[in-house]
Amino acid sequence: MAFLKVENVKISGVSTCVPANIEINEKLPFYKSVEEARQVVEAIGIEHRHISPKHIAVSDLLIGAANSLLDSLGWEKDSLDLLAVVTQTPDYVNHPTSFVVHQSLGLDENTMCLDMYHGCPGWVVGLSSVTTMMTTGCIKRALLLDGDVISKDQDASNREERPLFGDAGTATALEYLEGVAPIYFNIGSKSEDGMALARTQGGYRSPFTMETLKIELDRKAGLLTGSDSIDSMDSMDVFSFAITKAPKAMKRLCANFDLPLADIDKLVLHQANKMIVDAIAKRMKVTEEKVPLSLRHYGNTTSASIPVTLSTGQTAVDYRASHLKTLACGFGTGLSWGAVYFETSNLVIPEVVTIK
Repeated sequence: MAFLKVENVKISGVSTCVPANIEINEKLPFYKSVEEARQVVEAIGIEHRHISPKHIAVSDLLIGAANSLLDSLGWEKDSLDLLAVVTQTPDYVNHPTSFVVHQSLGLDENTMCLDMYHGCPGWVVGLSSVTTMMTTGCIKRALLLDGDVISKDQDASNREERPLFGDAGTATALEYLEGVAPIYFNIGSKSEDGMALARTQGGYRSPFTMETLKIELDRKAGLLTGSDSIDSMDSMDVFSFAITKAPKAMKRLCANFDLPLADIDKLVLHQANKMIVDAIAKRMKVTEEKVPLSLRHYGNTTSASIPVTLSTGQTAVDYRASHLKTLACGFGTGLSWGAVYFETSNLVIPEVVTIK
C-alpha cells in the first residue's frame, strides 16, 4: 500500500453545488406502504437526494461549485495553475470534462488541466495527486473538482440502489504555503474483488450490441426487474469490504505517521449508507459527535461525499470557525480505498449552490 506525506500545501476552502430537483425516498413508487418506505429510510439514513434533470451534466455542478468558491476566496481566475477533475460520469466520451470547465470558467490557456476517472475514493486519490504535484512550489494554486451525476446511470426500478444515490459537484481550493501541517495519505486497492462494483457492458472490452444496448436503456428507464439488469452491485461483498478495509486503512495511516487517533476532531467517511458509516465508526472507536453525516439530505454522492460532508450543515459551520484535525476515508470502486489526515483552519465554505 502507498503511504504519502505531502508538505507545504494548504486546503483553503470547499464548496458544494447540487441540482435543485429533490427526490424523496418515502415517495418512491416501488414501496408497498409508507411504513415500508420509512423503515428503509431509517436503515440507510437517507431522506432525500438531489437528482439532475436531463439538461444538467456533471460539468454544470462543478462549474457552480468552482465559481462560488473562487468568489468566496477572492481568487483571480488567472491565478490558477492547475484545474483537476475527478468524475465517473463525464460530459462526453472523448472530450475531457476539465476542458469543458476550463472554457466555461474562462481560465488562462496556461492553466494545466487534469482528468481522473475514479469512484468513491476519488476525492482522496485526487487530493493525493494534486497536492503531490504542488509540494515543490511549482504549482501555487489549484482547484480540485469532484462530482458525479450518478443518478443518470442508475436503474430507476432498483429498490436497492435508487434510494441511495444523489448528484453533486464540489470544489476544493489548494494553495502552496510553506510550513503548514503536512497532509498524510494511505491509498490501496484490492482489485481481485473489484468486479463486485463493476458495470462491464458498454466499454471497449465488452461493447454494446443492439440487444444489450436496449437492455441498458430499459434499465435506466426503470423498465426491468433487478434480475434482468446487465450488471448489479454485490452489496454483501461491498459491505464486508467497507467495514473491514476502511478501518484498517485509517489505523495503518495513523500508526505509520504516529498520528494519535484520540486527537482527531472529525472522522469524515464516504457516505455509503448509515449502516456502513456507523459500523466503521464503531470499529474506529470514535464517538458519534465526531462523525458528521451529509447523507440524510444528499444521499451517497459517490466520490464527492467527503467534500459534500465537509461543506454542508453544521459541519460547515464547525470548519469555518475552528482549527480542526480530520481523518477521512473513501472506499468502494475498485475495490479500493483512500485514507487521508489533514488539518485546516477557518476553511472558506460558501453556502451550498443549487441550480435548475
